[in-house]
Amino acid sequence: MTVQGTGQETGPAPDPLAAPAPVVDEVQPTDPLLVREPTTLAESLMAEAGWSPANFGHDGPNPPYLRIGGKFWVTLTEFEPCFSSFHRDRLLFRSKVSMADHLSRYDQIMVDPLAFEDRFGPQQGTDATFPFGAWLTIREVRFTGIDLLGKRHGPVMLPLEPLAVASAIWLRHTGRLGRAPA
Repeated sequence: MTVQGTGQETGPAPDPLAAPAPVVDEVQPTDPLLVREPTTLAESLMAEAGWSPANFGHDGPNPPYLRIGGKFWVTLTEFEPCFSSFHRDRLLFRSKVSMADHLSRYDQIMVDPLAFEDRFGPQQGTDATFPFGAWLTIREVRFTGIDLLGKRHGPVMLPLEPLAVASAIWLRHTGRLGRAPA
């Protein structure tokens, strides 16, 4: 109701017997910032790095594709592996995203055998070459590959070349704090 002369509205008085509003914890296990549905590398670059489908190559059996490259820091003394746009999208240059920075948003990776077969040839997508279909914890990104840790497989090294098949790389963030010890 409106109290005349004040211009302010007043509502009904709160019920003193009503249950108080539930207290919401700051971090819940279902918090979308912590727990995410698995996503492909291509989808994650479009959602988080602002890439578009035009940044990827589509010629080949398993598109979309990206390039694996390197990126100099401003000081020109440090060089790091990065995901690079398949096409030159900035005049003479390609958009680049630091591999370590992008993968730090996720704690696990799963590789489809198609990535190995596309990059290394037929019969390379077998369990004898890599633990396909298993979620592996991301430990460290290097130019020699990505150090991973599997519950059943122990330490594993993923070469960087299969990451170019962006549709065959799956990422997820499970909400666990911290990474596996290096």
